[in-house]
Amino acid sequence: MWKIVDVSRGPAAAVTAAALSVVLIGAVPGTAYAYADSATGTVNTAGTALSVRSGPGTGYAAWRTVSDGSTVTLLCQTNGQSVTGTYGTTTLWDLLSNGGMVSDAYVHTGSDGQVVNSCAYVGDEPSSKTNPRSANGAIDWAFQRYRSTAYENLCLAFVAQAYGWGGSGWNTAEIGGDWESSNGYLKTSGIPPRGALVWYHNSVGTGHVAISLGEGKVIGTSVGGGVGVAGYLDHGSYRGWSVAYLPAAW
Repeated sequence: MWKIVDVSRGPAAAVTAAALSVVLIGAVPGTAYAYADSATGTVNTAGTALSVRSGPGTGYAAWRTVSDGSTVTLLCQTNGQSVTGTYGTTTLWDLLSNGGMVSDAYVHTGSDGQVVNSCAYVGDEPSSKTNPRSANGAIDWAFQRYRSTAYENLCLAFVAQAYGWGGSGWNTAEIGGDWESSNGYLKTSGIPPRGALVWYHNSVGTGHVAISLGEGKVIGTSVGGGVGVAGYLDHGSYRGWSVAYLPAAW
């Protein structure tokens, strides 16, 4: 049996037309839902600026704010800390087009539930060498250094330290990208999922690497002269992405 479930709150909903219907793929039980690739929403906090955080919870770094009444673009949604806000209590967090996350409890999307695709996370590294930090922990560490210039020309050290290591064990990001490629971990298709390492060539032969925020965004060094957020194709010669596996890290 096939059916379409309309999750719209009404004609005033500030959401893309593609997100107004949730399609049930297949029969019940074992349902799977297809959501929109993006949607717009309106921040509603009754006056207070809303903190944009590095991860799905109030314990993650608040690196900027959006004002009450602002229109925001949602790229994906993920579950995290439960928050009670203007639109009730929810565990949904929205990844915005600038790479940060806000609680859906303060965003009017036209729905009481999910309206865009779930955020994709990279899988665990393919060995027993577990990173000291998780993907969200690494991203939080990186956002705590937002706009810092201390890591210029140290992109590989930046991502290794973000994941909790002292260093990567490789001399350059070009060497690291070569290792990922020669060992079958470098993927050249698909948008890098959240937490993935994103690898590049550069003009001086040392390469570059950043951490994926998901949905086409990365955080890393050399964005306007410091740590910042960019599109994953903004850094020159894109090589591909890999799981956050640093076999020589210490």
